[in-house]
Amino acid sequence: MSEISSNISVIEINDDKAILTLNNGPKNLLSIPEFFSLDLLKETISSNPQLKSLIITGAGRHFSHGADTSKFSPEGLSDIPENLKRSRELLNYIESLPLVTVAAVNGGCFGGGMEVAMSCQFRVCNKSAVFALPETSIGVIPGMSGVERLTRLVGKSKAISLVLSGNMISASEALELGIADLVTEEKNCLNAAVRFAEELSADRTVLQIRSVITRVNKALASAETDVCDDTFERILEEKLK
Repeated sequence: MSEISSNISVIEINDDKAILTLNNGPKNLLSIPEFFSLDLLKETISSNPQLKSLIITGAGRHFSHGADTSKFSPEGLSDIPENLKRSRELLNYIESLPLVTVAAVNGGCFGGGMEVAMSCQFRVCNKSAVFALPETSIGVIPGMSGVERLTRLVGKSKAISLVLSGNMISASEALELGIADLVTEEKNCLNAAVRFAEELSADRTVLQIRSVITRVNKALASAETDVCDDTFERILEEKLK
């Protein structure tokens, strides 16, 4: 097993599985939107051609409560456009990976944390998991392509309702809506997420897995994910005037 740390995360390579853990305080706040260096992640994936799956989780009780809102200040505004651009590039890369990607969601999965989880193909959560995109309650919008990913998961009307209301939804509601793919009784759902990935990839070669997922990704390529442009930044700038 090998372990690589970057920004506010650590990735462990264990045989054909990679587990990336957000590790930034009790709420795993995304104080650095690019929570793992994109360049380092690309290098890690390319140097481990045996990988079949990537599981993303949060250390401790929560997946991630999203952005560190203390960064939303006039002083920090100038850094936000580039930070969001890099974070969207990171999530687009994760979304395009020809691996089985699973978010293991314990506890709170809010804002940017939910956007990270939605960049994976699947979400496995425990019964206490709670999801929300609450950005409109502080006068902004999701800035890491969360609106687009949520729309593809739940459809137009439900996405509009969830984003504009900012309402929290339980694990069972997330399962019903199609945001979650499995709800486990286990307190920590990481093991369930690993089993979920293993069941999909067992007795399948790396070539089979990567070929199937690459073809699915190509079929969906017309659905552009990075269409946020600078809307988030312009709304935040207006709010801070």
